[in-house]
Amino acid sequence: MRSALTFIAGWGLLSPLGTAAREQPPSGVDAGTPPPEEVVVEGRHEGPRMWTVRKGDHTLWILGTLSPLPKRMVWQPDAVQEVLRNVQEVVPAWPAYSIGANPLTALRVYIEWRHLQKPPDHMPLEQALPPPLYARVETLKARFDPNDGKLEEMRPMLAARQLLLRVLDASGLAVQNEVQQEVLKLARSQGVRVHQDKLRIEDPVKVLKDVEATPLTSEVACLEAVVTLLETDLAPMQAKARAWALGDVDTLRRLPHVDDRTACVAAVSTSDRVRKLISRALDDWLIAVEDSLTRNRGTLAVQSMDRLLGENGGLAALRAKGYVVEGP
Repeated sequence: MRSALTFIAGWGLLSPLGTAAREQPPSGVDAGTPPPEEVVVEGRHEGPRMWTVRKGDHTLWILGTLSPLPKRMVWQPDAVQEVLRNVQEVVPAWPAYSIGANPLTALRVYIEWRHLQKPPDHMPLEQALPPPLYARVETLKARFDPNDGKLEEMRPMLAARQLLLRVLDASGLAVQNEVQQEVLKLARSQGVRVHQDKLRIEDPVKVLKDVEATPLTSEVACLEAVVTLLETDLAPMQAKARAWALGDVDTLRRLPHVDDRTACVAAVSTSDRVRKLISRALDDWLIAVEDSLTRNRGTLAVQSMDRLLGENGGLAALRAKGYVVEGP
């Protein structure tokens, strides 16, 4: 169930996929070109300083996170540990998901998730894609993961995620962002409450069926957007990861933020049910931090940089509501 829900919301969580699809490069990627130099940021790093949001004598600290990050980096939590001594609550970036405790429902969800992983009409990837796009996929695969034999048997939007993870790994980047998990672990060890709302999914089997019914054209558009991203944007992603590790918020502001929906988010959002689920997950954080800021003298919140920065980001939304926002 965790894998299924991560997949449904996953395209909104992965910051690289927030970049809008660009025009296809006229000549594609040269298979003979070596992979880009791996981003290397080793050792312990704190990341950027936190923002503070004030309402009277109540203070909210916001830790901005990022994905992907340098895979050899170890996060240094000293600043967060100090803040945790002065807060009563921690608000994670995303709500938890709940489908209830019915074991029969869990079994039906598992069966549907397994079914979702099969390609439409059992078509190999080569048959599902236009020949030019399949050639681009093969070129990326040859450069970054030539021994991957599973890609051909995946449906296009799952192939997109698999390809993304493999290319990022070869480029010195890791999508798994352990910073928030470390914050929550530290909070619990220090006896600080974690305010993580549970997003109740009333009929998870129907949600998965809706995703499974995604039109093939939408899945192909998702994969094409990811391929274009990997052909053109690896260097900016590496620069963002390096900037976060070194606490360079000015560079993070200059680089593109995620401020629009991607082809992959649209692909899994073809039903009204799934659209509402993702929308609720996106909106709940701002509601939760305002509530916590009102109730507590001190609150620590975690959120991705891509959802914090920019004209439509969370920091701008808090300023528009009259809060005093200070930070890097």
